[in-house]
Amino acid sequence: MDTIISYSGGSLPCAIGIVRLSGDDAWDIFDKIFTTKNVKEPKKMLYGAALSCDNKVIDRCLAVLFTEKSYTGEKMAEIYCHGSKAVVEELLKAGQQAGARLAIAGEYTKRAFLNGKLDLTSAEAVGDLIHAESLSQAKAAINQLDGGIYNKIIRIYNGVTGLLAHFYAVCDYTDEDIEEWEYEKAVELLTLAQEEINKLHSTFDKGSIIAGGLPCAIIGRPNAGKSSLLNRILGFERAIVTDEEGTTRDTVEGTVNLGGTVLRLVDTAGIREGTSKAEVMGIERSIETAKRARLVICVIDGSNPVTTDDYRSINVAKNAETSILVINKSDRGIRMTDTFGFEKVFYISAETGDGVDELVAYLESLVDYDENETLITNARQAGLLQKAAEAFYDAEISARMGQTADAFLLDAERGLAYLGEIIGKNPTVDVVDEIFSKFCVGK
Repeated sequence: MDTIISYSGGSLPCAIGIVRLSGDDAWDIFDKIFTTKNVKEPKKMLYGAALSCDNKVIDRCLAVLFTEKSYTGEKMAEIYCHGSKAVVEELLKAGQQAGARLAIAGEYTKRAFLNGKLDLTSAEAVGDLIHAESLSQAKAAINQLDGGIYNKIIRIYNGVTGLLAHFYAVCDYTDEDIEEWEYEKAVELLTLAQEEINKLHSTFDKGSIIAGGLPCAIIGRPNAGKSSLLNRILGFERAIVTDEEGTTRDTVEGTVNLGGTVLRLVDTAGIREGTSKAEVMGIERSIETAKRARLVICVIDGSNPVTTDDYRSINVAKNAETSILVINKSDRGIRMTDTFGFEKVFYISAETGDGVDELVAYLESLVDYDENETLITNARQAGLLQKAAEAFYDAEISARMGQTADAFLLDAERGLAYLGEIIGKNPTVDVVDEIFSKFCVGK
């Protein structure tokens, strides 16, 4: 392949910058932009000088060469220069002048996939690891990168492939001493394949939360303390707080890492009978946000009697997937005893912080991730697993009914194709391009 070059370090300026080369001519181009007195051995750190387009020294730094056993499966070279914007830009120019081209987003990992260094699930895990905002996200990505999903899927894939191979062998080599084909065994294997696929697919609910964070809407009538609660959980003033009702006219978002779980909090406009067009629109958006959230926190001012607007908020919360009740302003005295049927109720003061620790501890416990768990974390994988299970179910029904082989084989092979798409067997160009387009340049 042609040789690519890019900057692969952190935001400039920084302590150390990384300029990466990969491709057939990586070492030759490296020799034109880096000079050293050391013996050039792969995987050995070299000390030398980075060179500009006019062959002048622009930095004293380190570098390493890699053989085809590298991350990309090609010859590679990495220069660890000072994280100077001027130095990095000049090195990239010099590399291009010497014959390299600038890499596009995700091209190094794409080459690793195309060269058989990574399967598609592992390649996707690299992207997840780069964008991880919590320890749980990083651990889930590492599990997938180490083959957690691939190993489970390839076992199912190979089992069904062996089943089909046996069928074809019986049909094509009738004179050979081959074990007789039995529909009962086919049914047994296909049933087991579905069970394993469905078990893996069932992890997507948890995996999507680990990977993308837990969407959480804070709702309640105006002045119940929603914005104060948001600020208290985030640890800084993200939302404006005043005594005036209806201050929040639109959603206000904030992200916090709680015990390894990313919580995506959305403070919403107070739910009541709107007094203006803008407020009505804000209230409608609050209700829609609550419908999309995985968790709704309904906040009530416990120091005052329950109002009609409180009941509006309670009804919205009750229709959510998961909801809890937070009775706020405990520092002013609680005048209500009704918990309105909520299973989880917290008495807090968002102003003083009393009781907030218990609420935060509950939020932390919502996603308990075991680092040994293998989770499906993206919709592409989950969708293909569901299609594979459906195809194998159709094949199982055909086998149970003893239908002609073409019906059974068509469905079973369709299921194999879906599994193959997950791990990258014969992927389409569009699928590969879409996956790697989400990566940063330099990875």
